[in-house]
Amino acid sequence: MEEKEQEAASVGDARGKHMILAELGRVEQEVRFLEKELQALGQTDIVSTVCEELLCVIEEAPDPLLPLTQMGEKAAYALYFDSR
Repeated sequence: MEEKEQEAASVGDARGKHMILAELGRVEQEVRFLEKELQALGQTDIVSTVCEELLCVIEEAPDPLLPLTQMGEKAAYALYFDSR
């Protein structure tokens, strides 16, 4: 009887050890990923500078989804409501 209990305990220990090693592998993988992210973040420019450059580019080009009209705002409303 004691042999079976000892055998069951050793099997349980092996499974517990396997789960701990699997969790350790997952944590190590996450650490490597975060280290790569941190390195990439360290190599980027200052965010405010990048945002200012992006804003300049966006303001220079007209929005392609908005129609360009030569008429004033009131004329555009009149055109819309007259066509109804």
